[in-house]
Amino acid sequence: MLGIVQGRLTFAGKKLQAFPKDPFKEFGIASKIGYDFIEFFSERNINKKNPIWSNKGVKKYIKVANLNKIKIYSFCDDYVINHSLTSLKTKNIILKTIEQLQKLNIKKYILPLYGKSLINSKNKYKFYKNLSIIAKTCEKNKIELLVESNMTPKKFGILKKNISSKNCFFLFDSGNRITFKRNFVEDIRSFGNNIRHVHLKDKNFYGKNVIIGKGKVNFELFFSTLKKIKYKGSFAIESQRGINVESQAKKNYLFFKNLIKKYKL
Repeated sequence: MLGIVQGRLTFAGKKLQAFPKDPFKEFGIASKIGYDFIEFFSERNINKKNPIWSNKGVKKYIKVANLNKIKIYSFCDDYVINHSLTSLKTKNIILKTIEQLQKLNIKKYILPLYGKSLINSKNKYKFYKNLSIIAKTCEKNKIELLVESNMTPKKFGILKKNISSKNCFFLFDSGNRITFKRNFVEDIRSFGNNIRHVHLKDKNFYGKNVIIGKGKVNFELFFSTLKKIKYKGSFAIESQRGINVESQAKKNYLFFKNLIKKYKL
């Protein structure tokens, strides 16, 4: 399945990750282009206008998605970027978020471990403890937990072992691996079937998210490598919007749809 991150079908000025003023409008645009799903997200600080926080908003999401034949599939929780995953308060907010996601029948819950939620030698034990609780709560609600990080495959293996959960997998980001000078070919092979979802973006030499095809990511090599590990997961486009948002979203859709077809992913 090929989806697009929420807000990337709405003009947002110079902001990249911006919650749309009218999130429901994006369903019609996504449907017209051909996308399978819209990946929901929470902001780095709680936005009470986000429909996921109310039962009324959740019901409207479901209704509008059904009307436009768009799947409700994945959710990326940016809240943890500004709030440490080791915190009891953060953990409790995440557990409440999962309760709401269960009502939406979300299949994949993504935790981007950046900023305040970077794991290190000093916080790792508190980190493992809270992540273990989150993984088990997701499993109870039939939601797959995905870690988004620039960690090595070896470190992810250590993390997965320490949280003692079979419900923890990896989200692979095409652009971020380039920024942190990782060899994505070797990493994809090492992560193997732990990769359950992919974020598609392009980045330039300075690490800036740019229009697809204007950066350093070799998408032919990227997709051919996914083919070698027999990847059968989903993709969500997380790229720059361009001058004409809808036109660029359509170009991105066709570009990646052709690659998915070419490599039979």
